[in-house]
Amino acid sequence: MKRFLLLLIFICTLFACNGQQRGDAKKLAKGIQTLRKENTPGSIATSATGYYMKCKIDGKDWVAVSMLPLKVDNRVLGYNAAGDYIGIPGITQNIQPGYKYTVGKTKGIDLYIENDKSLIDKNGDVILLDKEIGKVEITKRDGEWVEGTFYFTASSSAHDKKKVVTEGVFRVR
Repeated sequence: MKRFLLLLIFICTLFACNGQQRGDAKKLAKGIQTLRKENTPGSIATSATGYYMKCKIDGKDWVAVSMLPLKVDNRVLGYNAAGDYIGIPGITQNIQPGYKYTVGKTKGIDLYIENDKSLIDKNGDVILLDKEIGKVEITKRDGEWVEGTFYFTASSSAHDKKKVVTEGVFRVR
């Protein structure tokens, strides 16, 4: 994952240093998507009847465009078009409906939001959201699919910053 982020930063810097204009934004977006796809082999496009993950982050819709199957990492992992991702650990193919856990120190949800200026400190460093409170629940499991809900608030122990994630749902296998 670190290699992916470094490559993403490199591509963004490369395009910025070459003085690209707005017309090249589509090329940059396509390059980011290609890079993300190359570094997340096995990702599957989302759809209304297949894999999906969506939620609201600070009241704004967030929708995954691709996800990884559970067999890859025993976690629900969804990526949106901007390269942001949400990763929910501890979810396996044989998990049972009704399984719940509290998000916190032992099971934290990964939240990565690209280009969120509110999460940059005065020195230009990314603010780490290292405290989380919330819930994950498995609502359905049939022969193929695992479905669930989630919500959480991620905040920083060093800064007065937080992101509130609500109305989270997912479907994966």
